[in-house]
Amino acid sequence: GNIENAMHIACIHQVDSFLLGRHLAELKAELDSFGKLMVEYKQMFARNRIRPIELVVSNLLISNDCPSLIGGQNIEIKRFLEQATEKNDTIAICHAYMVGCIEAYIFGEYELASSMIGKRQEVEKTMLRRLIYYGMVDFYDGLVFLAMARKTNDIKWALKAGKALSKLESFAQNGKANCEHKLLLLQAEMKSFLGENDDAFGKYESAIAVAGENGFIHEQAIANERTGDFFVRNGDSRASQYYGKSNTLYLQWGAQCKADHLCKNLPF
Repeated sequence: GNIENAMHIACIHQVDSFLLGRHLAELKAELDSFGKLMVEYKQMFARNRIRPIELVVSNLLISNDCPSLIGGQNIEIKRFLEQATEKNDTIAICHAYMVGCIEAYIFGEYELASSMIGKRQEVEKTMLRRLIYYGMVDFYDGLVFLAMARKTNDIKWALKAGKALSKLESFAQNGKANCEHKLLLLQAEMKSFLGENDDAFGKYESAIAVAGENGFIHEQAIANERTGDFFVRNGDSRASQYYGKSNTLYLQWGAQCKADHLCKNLPF
């Protein structure tokens, strides 16, 4: 009969469902259902906490030429963060920055993603324990850092990525099913950045295969897209094959907007 605790568990379930790659249409339906229950039972604290996930899921689902990324100029999220700051709800703030970073990375907005990482890390300094989520945080942090390293040629980003990679290695030892493909993709991106192309390609292929075996369809899509980018950088026509696979996987996940975004931004 503890409604407050039940709604708190529902919040955790929604976040986990998104991070584990649940089909977005199913997740949206469940978010809508839980949202109505939270309002009905006057659990607005829980209701507000799932709002960032709702916005990201909607942005990925619905085709839009210019999705309103929650890390950008989204007025509702700004209000959410202001209210969470007033209440010193550091977990809610970090969740918003975390899912916003993932969304920004998926849509190729790497400066925005890195900004959200910085803001999250500042909040984490005030917490007893930072967010980890089975290595997922270090995974996306590392991907963003490497994207920024490639874009800016600034060694500081590569060093940050190296630290994230080391942390993810520890998670992979204890949670292979959740983290092996993440580690392989981050290793592939690092090797590509360092010019170790033969090793990089092997890691990309392994990341794609393992993500598929373990049911992480969204991260299998990301791995295919990154492999396509790898081949473009190396002037290899196989890039189109991997972009095509990535597009198909994004659609299977339910991310119509991201699939359209990928097609519109192909580098050829």
